[in-house]
Amino acid sequence: MYINLREKRAQYFTDPTATDILRRFVPDKNPITVADIRALNERGAVISGTVEGDLDAILKRGEYRTDSLALVDTIDRLGEDQLLILPSDYRIPFADVRERVVYALDSLVNLDGIQVKRALLGSDAKPGRMSQKQKRTAQWSPEKVIKTAFDQLHEQKEDLAERIFTSYCWFGKDGHRRVVSLYRAIQGAELRAFQDFAAYRLLIPTMAKELRLGTSAHSSYKEPLTEEEKKERQEKVARYNRYLSQPRREGKSLRHYINKLDVSFTDLIEQESRKFAHRGGRLMRVPSRSRPGQVYQVKLTGIPFVPSGSDIAYSQVWEMAGNCVCEDKLFRSDRRRSAIDRGSDEEFFCPHEIAALHSLRKKHQRDDTETIDFLPFVLPTAEMMNYVDRLREQTIMVEHKDPTTKRTSKRSLNHTEIERLLWARVMARGYDACFTTDIGRFAKERYDPHQDLIRFRT
Repeated sequence: MYINLREKRAQYFTDPTATDILRRFVPDKNPITVADIRALNERGAVISGTVEGDLDAILKRGEYRTDSLALVDTIDRLGEDQLLILPSDYRIPFADVRERVVYALDSLVNLDGIQVKRALLGSDAKPGRMSQKQKRTAQWSPEKVIKTAFDQLHEQKEDLAERIFTSYCWFGKDGHRRVVSLYRAIQGAELRAFQDFAAYRLLIPTMAKELRLGTSAHSSYKEPLTEEEKKERQEKVARYNRYLSQPRREGKSLRHYINKLDVSFTDLIEQESRKFAHRGGRLMRVPSRSRPGQVYQVKLTGIPFVPSGSDIAYSQVWEMAGNCVCEDKLFRSDRRRSAIDRGSDEEFFCPHEIAALHSLRKKHQRDDTETIDFLPFVLPTAEMMNYVDRLREQTIMVEHKDPTTKRTSKRSLNHTEIERLLWARVMARGYDACFTTDIGRFAKERYDPHQDLIRFRT
């Protein structure tokens, strides 16, 4: 995601409108019309998202063909100075969004499917849910299972290319379906990265003041710091400052951009309660993305806090649940019952819950007695983040709302349309080119995902 440092915090997570997107290409015109898009096309700045690549066919409701796998290639090749125009064939209206996102079963990629099990366990694997013991014996890790399911889509890409997927899912031992959207997983990772940057902006001056005065901020600078606390803060300040001195792709050091952030302490993700549910429960405070100063209290249960290397992690990682009250969670959860007396509740993971769980894993990564070895939330590769940002920042859709005229309207993609095209890239490229759940992979590649999760404009 892009943060424009000339704007206030309230705008940081706002989805760009069609006008916002077009304004980058036509900065001095208002309103921006179809004629302006045609002029951009004549200069080679417009790419049309059809097989023929003919802008006029899209604008005039002419004849053209669409191919989602070929469109992935187009988006991956899109230059920073190019605008992508999609035809209305990729439109998913609001009424259909609700049907696809919260009711349909065929829009879910099932990690418990028999094909996944047979690929990992052998051809004699049986349908039905695996026991906790079976998951531990098979070392049923998210990386292995999700990669297998996603690569099966890749292998069947020609047959599935135009199918609309919205999430992947699995069942817990409580019978509740767990649901994860690719786009919400990315938003959760972005929110976690944003809190890291907010922490650098806020905590370094705070810790520097604590060290200067020799007292703790928590006590309103009245209680003295212990020698151990002084050493801890000195090490953190030194580590943070080393990181802030690193160059960014935007051209200057990270410190230059962090110092311009408009953030407050409510932008930090923090634990608000002691452990409960036999150490597997936490109450977390997570910032609202769109409403500065507002926070959500997120209750998490079933968190796989176990000693590092314990085989319990292979089963417990699939049992987590969250209890956020954001609009996204309320809209998407508990919809797929076949009847009022049949089926079970659903656990849809919202970005706040995902960001909170990433925070807990980071906080406990050096705690060998109580750590989180795995999380079932995909993290985007650099190539996938480039792809996502092109969809958000450089893509508009042309619609013809009145079938009796050729008049067009323009809009940015909604989240379900973006989600559909994320799955199209999974099918076109395979799992490894798009995602991982293994943070160790990025460390081995010497890649810092913060470079791409959050980008800056000044």
